[in-house]
Amino acid sequence: MPRCPTASPLGSPWQRPKSTIGSLNASAGKRATRPSLGSDMIQDSRSCRVSRRQLLATASSSAAALAIGAAVVACTSAGSAGSGATGYDGPTAPPELKQKLQALADSARVIGCNVAAVNRDRTVFADAWGNARTGKPMTPVSTLNIGSVSKTVTATAVLQLVAAGKITLDTDVNDVLANAKLYGPRSIRSPHHPDAPIRVKHLLTHLTPLTSGAEPGPYGYSYRVGDAANSAEMGRWLYDFLTPAPRGWTYDAEANFTRGVPGQAHMYSDIGFDVAGHVVQAVTGKYFDDYCREAILQPAGMTRSDFNRDKLSEDDRAHPHAWFENGIKKGMWKDYRNLIPHDIPDTYTGKIEYDSYTTPLTPAGALFSNAVDLARWVRLWLGGGSIDGREILPKPLAAAALTNQVAPEILAASESPVSMIAQGHAWMRLVGDAKSVWQHAGSDLGTASYVMLDAERGVGAAVVCNTEIAIDHDPRPAMLQLLLDGAAQI
Repeated sequence: MPRCPTASPLGSPWQRPKSTIGSLNASAGKRATRPSLGSDMIQDSRSCRVSRRQLLATASSSAAALAIGAAVVACTSAGSAGSGATGYDGPTAPPELKQKLQALADSARVIGCNVAAVNRDRTVFADAWGNARTGKPMTPVSTLNIGSVSKTVTATAVLQLVAAGKITLDTDVNDVLANAKLYGPRSIRSPHHPDAPIRVKHLLTHLTPLTSGAEPGPYGYSYRVGDAANSAEMGRWLYDFLTPAPRGWTYDAEANFTRGVPGQAHMYSDIGFDVAGHVVQAVTGKYFDDYCREAILQPAGMTRSDFNRDKLSEDDRAHPHAWFENGIKKGMWKDYRNLIPHDIPDTYTGKIEYDSYTTPLTPAGALFSNAVDLARWVRLWLGGGSIDGREILPKPLAAAALTNQVAPEILAASESPVSMIAQGHAWMRLVGDAKSVWQHAGSDLGTASYVMLDAERGVGAAVVCNTEIAIDHDPRPAMLQLLLDGAAQI
């Protein structure tokens, strides 16, 4: 299930001139192909090479968010403290703010949503409404797959290895793979440019030719219900996908690679970030999910977040949802009925609850989290890589991650369906964003998430929805603007 950008508050980014779109995100590849079926692949008549989580589902810039018409909330104090029964004991959103947020979510038929806003020192408020799954109310810590926001954690894991001197950003990925401590591809080269190295920095800035391949295909079919995938499966999957035949049985020189030269063409890439995750385990000898839990998530106090869903409490679990009209799913992705636990009549209209699903390809978009934990994640970045006195990433590397790393002429030539003005290490800025705003959105089948920070004002916010958002009606940008403004006024 590829990931592609979601709707801009100005309308679908696939339908508007590039110069007018102020919505965040991800890019299409360098040549048109069959559209992907994946969870992050937009269903659109325009054929493009877009990756699964590629839509990064990043919705929009703060300036564009105002265009949705959400008024800035004037609130001077947070609401009452939350109930311990919700797993969150901090302040809740002011009632007027929550009402506005819920109205925006309701307009997009969101079944359940949690939100949080922070400043550099604390969580200012968090809240939730709706249902997490049948019989379970949504709480501020209800947890589900957050899609491409996961890439910001993956980038941090790689940057930690840079900080430790184990690799550099200029390291040729093949130098890592040749000495890998865990199974996976032993070499990755574009068949179209076999002499051009793919470097670590290319993985973190979408400057690789790696793409998710034809759909339906190996990427989309990696999704399944039941127990979480074995941690070793990602390395095996990448071996098959990136190793030339006859050893790699899903290798396809045309479908799995664009014609772009590594480092010289910008194309949003899920596979690039999955390879980045494999670099982490190749260097450390620890499976990616274990490394991130021990080195990032637990130290950052994100105790209800994990790349392995089954390490988290099932009691907190939210399920993905989507809306069907006359038997046709509305939203960005194909319906993937194999993940729906019951039959759907051909004329069905109403909501559908998917089973909780997993994939072995976790680094690009399969972190399970919630708004409270993601708000802490934003606080860490507002704190220059540290939170509550604990350093997760050295300040210079954290600052570099929130700095443009791609030459303007390369970004200008990107075939992304929206206009990006900066590409950091995973983090992005869009046309319309203030210089101090960095953001990343995510979507997957039946889910939508978004994080944003404004370093100048010292505030950040997170939105997590357990419902797939339609490309032409995305409420998240306006919700984030309300949350940021609310946090700044408290």
